[in-house]
Amino acid sequence: MQLLNELHPVDRFTIHIPFPLSSYERKLITLLYQPLIGPEPISLYFLLWAEGEDFEGQDYAHYHLMKGLDMSISAVFNARISLEAIGLIRTYKKDQDNMRHFAYEVMPPLEARRFFDDPLLSMFLFSKIGEKTYRNLLQRFSPKSDPKAGMQEVSRQFTDVYQPIKQQMPNTQDDSITAEKPKDLPFFYRDFNFPLLMSGLSEALIPHKLITSELKITIAKVAFMYGLSAIEMKNVLIMAMENPDELTQSTIKKAASEYYKLTVSKQPPTISSMLQPEQAQEEAQEWDSKQLELIEYFEKAKPIEVLTAVNEGKQPFQKDVELFESLVTLYDISIPVVNVLIHYVSLKNKGRINQNYVEAIAADWRAKGITTAKQAMSEAREFMDHKTAPVQPKVAKAENMREEFELLRAAAYKLYAFEAGKNAQTAIVDIEKTFKELMQKTEPLKLLQMLADGKEPFSKDVKTVTQFAASYDIEKSLLNVLIHYAHYSSEGNLNLAFLEAIAGGWRKQDIQTMDAAIAYGQNYQKVKTQKYSKTSYSNQAKTQHVPDWIKTSKKPLDKQSLEEMERNYKKSQGK
Repeated sequence: MQLLNELHPVDRFTIHIPFPLSSYERKLITLLYQPLIGPEPISLYFLLWAEGEDFEGQDYAHYHLMKGLDMSISAVFNARISLEAIGLIRTYKKDQDNMRHFAYEVMPPLEARRFFDDPLLSMFLFSKIGEKTYRNLLQRFSPKSDPKAGMQEVSRQFTDVYQPIKQQMPNTQDDSITAEKPKDLPFFYRDFNFPLLMSGLSEALIPHKLITSELKITIAKVAFMYGLSAIEMKNVLIMAMENPDELTQSTIKKAASEYYKLTVSKQPPTISSMLQPEQAQEEAQEWDSKQLELIEYFEKAKPIEVLTAVNEGKQPFQKDVELFESLVTLYDISIPVVNVLIHYVSLKNKGRINQNYVEAIAADWRAKGITTAKQAMSEAREFMDHKTAPVQPKVAKAENMREEFELLRAAAYKLYAFEAGKNAQTAIVDIEKTFKELMQKTEPLKLLQMLADGKEPFSKDVKTVTQFAASYDIEKSLLNVLIHYAHYSSEGNLNLAFLEAIAGGWRKQDIQTMDAAIAYGQNYQKVKTQKYSKTSYSNQAKTQHVPDWIKTSKKPLDKQSLEEMERNYKKSQGK
């Protein structure tokens, strides 16, 4: 948007408050809406509310808002359209006498129940404040127990108390439309292809009559929030059919969340504002329209879509998909940055994807705090301009990890009695406690390096751990305990099937803590040792089964003696 064409400080405005606002609305605005759009839009809302209550209809210049909020005109404009988008302000404009006039209608927030029922607003809030705070707010605004439960209403009706009087009444009908409070978020998602969705749904699977106009709004909002296409939403609706002939908003939201976790990411989606900061005009001069369009594409696309695009529409290889997925899930690199990395490496290496090269650039960008597509593209452009190689990730020297290496060996012997750690040399007194602390703070790939005494771990071990971490949602300390146990149990031969087998045992026992995982391994090793000791043959057992003639035999074992021993043995067996 061109700000100069939208708003000037001299433009006039009036404020209208169509519905009375109370302290309850103030609470909803502060606790539910402010986390979504930030403090500046909320400050504008409260200022318009305060001015509108006492001076409704009074004419102001936008200088008034700039001074009252200590904000620039662009910041006021961004705050205003944020309020418009969330449904807290309605804006009207007319041009008169070479001057623009605006009318700002300050709208009340949605009721708490409607807010949490809305799939877009509820997921937006969840992604901003996290699960714990979200559940606390949900409980806070949920209706409390009904004090009327078990009681019968005895209230009198109007006709029980009053009687009519036959009298000519004046005509009070008014042609004006009575304003109603908003019941939903103003949302128009024109990009969703409902005809394609309906054509792909079989009447046998989901009767079309179940998809009402209300459910269509929910479907469009869910698709927007999770970035799902009409084809993907077809799968979501099939998953949402928990009961025959029944499709509800709650089942659609639940199914969309599960589908997103299975196909895209275990982390909930986020909504980011498309508003540009005040330096947007300067940046517009630095980036041309095509580059800005490309940046916008990288911010919204999924890595597999970019991989398919750089491969000219062909299906990408699974190893390439897993590589870039691991950058997101394991190394916490944002999806837009990964998209730029895919595009850059593909152009630089003529379509070839080299894992070491990709990880080197990713490590460099993460160290520099690059989190957006624009930052990543700037870094890539600067590299191309100066022809400087990306910083390679450095591997710590062996002596720097000697203490951790010996601790891991000592823990393997102390916890599980693995012989490989019997002669570990460490001065640490409380080995188990120190080991657990190390498991909590160490990254899994760094642990592999510690197990290798500071040397660079084998690429197959890195791939195994990366693939396991990307496929299964497991807490870091638990994953480290799993790697440590599997490493010494397999004598350093890590493989994916072995990790999955151990984790499968944990899942059956509902193991979710580090202490429980260690105890499980200790118990397994104890049972294993007892099993082998019962099936082995001691010297005493051997002696009991040896014939007496062998015990008393003192002859040298020459050929004749051996033949005589064989005859005696056969004789003792009754042959």
